[in-house]
Amino acid sequence: MAKSSSGCIKIRMDGEVGWLIISNPDYRNAMNLSMYQQIPKAVSTLLSAHVRVIVVRGHGEEAFGAGSDISEFLTLRKPENARTYDEAEALAHSHIEHAPVPTIAMIQGPCRGGGLAIALACDLRYASSDATFAAPPAKLGIGFPHSAVTSLTQIIGDANARRLLLTAATIDATEAMSIGIVHAITDRISLVNTIDEITTGICQLSPRSLNAAKTSLANLKGQRSSNDVQDAISRCYTSNDYQEGIMAFLEKRSPDFDGT
Repeated sequence: MAKSSSGCIKIRMDGEVGWLIISNPDYRNAMNLSMYQQIPKAVSTLLSAHVRVIVVRGHGEEAFGAGSDISEFLTLRKPENARTYDEAEALAHSHIEHAPVPTIAMIQGPCRGGGLAIALACDLRYASSDATFAAPPAKLGIGFPHSAVTSLTQIIGDANARRLLLTAATIDATEAMSIGIVHAITDRISLVNTIDEITTGICQLSPRSLNAAKTSLANLKGQRSSNDVQDAISRCYTSNDYQEGIMAFLEKRSPDFDGT
């Protein structure tokens, strides 16, 4: 990259579906420091709008995210200020990973470096057949964020994580699915429909049950306490959704969960 990019994080709401869009099309949606810093507020804004699921995608169809904007590194990621950059990156990942609603990465084209780290922070990942994946920090002399290394290892296992990190190899969508990075592959045209079907299905489920599931999963990773898990489960039993779910089952109809 010849100069610093000026991308941004965009959001939009489509009913109960929130969209977080990595927008830096001139640089294949590479993330710069400002963009990392915008993610926590973007996630909070979507949650304040009471969305039931968040989809993370790149602007346009060329790329999910080609990594971080390397042109900034000589000024914003020097030894004396690299920690600020790293902390902004980690905070962005954390807000996506710990969102109380399901998060989905919709991946087209390159998903590399910082883009891969963001995708790994999501609960689910669906890709087009032309998507590619890489963790190339060893080609730049920097470290992959520890949170991303942790997620990568938990998702694809130690052996596969070592291969990607220690060879900086680029893999295609088929291999990414075979080792567990993505849950499914479709062609570009079908990917939008796939995401629509998944988000529609999620929006028909009980938000409190989904939150309890995410809390339990976070506990298994050492990120939430057993008390947090029990509290989340208890909130299910005291909810209107629990009553609605039971009545809908007995009445042989689809439940209408409102999250209360």
